Order: sequence, then C-alpha cells, then structure tokens
Amino acid sequence: MGRFDMGWLGTTLRCGLMAAGLACAVIGVASAQEAYPARPIRLLVGFGPGGATDITFRKLGELASKQLGQPIIIENKPGAGATLAPSTMAKTDSPDGYTIAAATAGLLRYPYMQKVDWNPIRDFTWIAGLGGYTFVLAVNADSPFKTVGDLVAYAKANPGGLTIATAGAGTTMHLLAEALAGMAGVEITHVGYRSSSEAGTAVLGGHAMATVDAVGTILPYTEPGKMRMLLSFDPQPVDWLAGVPTAKSLGYDLVYPAPYGLVGPKNMPPEIVGKLYQAFKAAADSDEYRKLLETLRQTAWTRTPGEYEQWAREFYVSERSLVERAKLLRQP
Repeated sequence: MGRFDMGWLGTTLRCGLMAAGLACAVIGVASAQEAYPARPIRLLVGFGPGGATDITFRKLGELASKQLGQPIIIENKPGAGATLAPSTMAKTDSPDGYTIAAATAGLLRYPYMQKVDWNPIRDFTWIAGLGGYTFVLAVNADSPFKTVGDLVAYAKANPGGLTIATAGAGTTMHLLAEALAGMAGVEITHVGYRSSSEAGTAVLGGHAMATVDAVGTILPYTEPGKMRMLLSFDPQPVDWLAGVPTAKSLGYDLVYPAPYGLVGPKNMPPEIVGKLYQAFKAAADSDEYRKLLETLRQTAWTRTPGEYEQWAREFYVSERSLVERAKLLRQP
C-alpha cells in the first residue's frame, strides 16, 4: 500500500512539474513575442544604391530602428522591375518580422508583364504606406530637345532612335516612358540600368538621350544646370517646378502618383505588424523625414496595414490599364 502511495505521489509530482514546465514554456513564448525585435532586421530594397528609393528607405530604416531598439540593415536587391527583393522575401523568409521589403508600384504591375510564381496580394503582409513620388522626364542640359515637342518630333523622324534610360525594365519609370511614347505615336528604345544613378550617369555621358525618374533623383542634376526637366506626371503643375508642364497639360492623359510602403511575408503575426507599423509611422511623421520628403520633393502618404492592403487591391486592378497603354501586357 505504501509503495502504491509513493508511486501515486511520484506521478503527481511529475505531472505537476510537467504542468509547471509547460506554463513556463508558454510564458517564455509570450515573452519572446513581447521582446520583438530581439535582433537586427533586414530591409530589402529593389533598387540600387543612390536613387530616391534607396535614400528614402535608408532614412526610414534609420529612424524606425530608434523606435524598435534594433538596427535595420538595408540590402539592395535590384531586378525584375524592382520586384526581386519583395518576391524573394515572400518565397524564402519566415513571417517573423526579421525580413521586410520596400514595396513600390511595380510589385502590383509586374505580374501583368511577366509570368511570376507569386501573387502580389496573397503572398504579402501589407505593413504601412509611407509616401509617394513625383516622376519627371529629363534630358541633358546640352540636349537639342528644349520641349517635349522637340523630343517627339525627333522620335517620329527617327523611329527607335530616341533612347530613354531608366532604373530597369518593368519599373514605373519604364512604364511611363513607354506609355508616353505610345500616346505620342512614336517608337523609343528603352535602356534599363540597375539603378537610377546609373541611368542619370548615362544621360550625362551622352549614352542615352533622356530619362524618366523620381524628381528627387533628377534635382541634384538640374539644380547645378546639368539636366533639364521637360515634363512631370503630376495631376497639375506645381510652383516648385516652374515652367515644367505636366503630361496632361500637353494633351497626354497620363497622370501617375506612385505611393510606396513596406511589406512582409504573408501571415505575419498582427502584434509584429503593429510594432513595425508604429515604428515606421513615427519615422514617417518625424521632422527629419519630412525634411527629406521636401528635399526629394516626395509626398507624405501614411496608411495603416488595413488601408494599405485595400489600396493595393484596388491599385492592382487599375494598373493593368497602364501596362496595356505601354504595350507591355504579357501574352497568355
């Protein structure tokens, strides 16, 4: 009987210890979740160093890291219309918040141009909308093209002879160049580079006749008189681009604001998404970042995870029309 009692007691003690261990494990998991982030975070950017997108996300990462208490390490991964970075992340990284990516409009456009093994809505967690670009068409200051009319006239007289450099095939810049050419009824030769800085250098060196890019990338060239802007793709003219017409004002129905933001792999825990959103929102709302927006001539555009995903769903549907106008819609 005594032996039975001791066995029962031993079993009870073991069960109690197991229960306590399980409780500790649960508490440990909860603590680990509360401690996020416990190590550095990788932020993948789909453009090369030196352009407006790279500069923007480096500053956002620097400011958000102060909120999160961990470094945010920028990794440039250009390619596939600026979708290589986020699509690689979606396919290979776990949704633990330690790898995130910059999202630009190309993410919601590239599947219309190329067959891909990822879905721009289902395969991502939409974390935060952070800002928007103004895009412009620019030429070397020594170019004989003083107006868009001059450029179009040359293209009509020399089919395919007009070379336009951008930060890569499939990027917003490429699409805008092709769409503008299509509306003007001319053929161009697109020259894709790995970064905006390379495209700008090509125009300055006479290797390309024009470029389309974010105005923040072009301003460092125009302010010292090395380049000249011929038009913008804004809805209406703005004071700080005095004398630069919009595509719409010249008769081209091409208005293109392009928001950017932050995405992660699908199925990220809501609490991690919330921490990242709050940190990057604080960064985007800071005086330091707003000063950068002013310098780069970008617009503030903050959106919650839910708002950003809803915008992405709607933009994905509407983006097909731009691809069609640029005559780059992939064949089934």
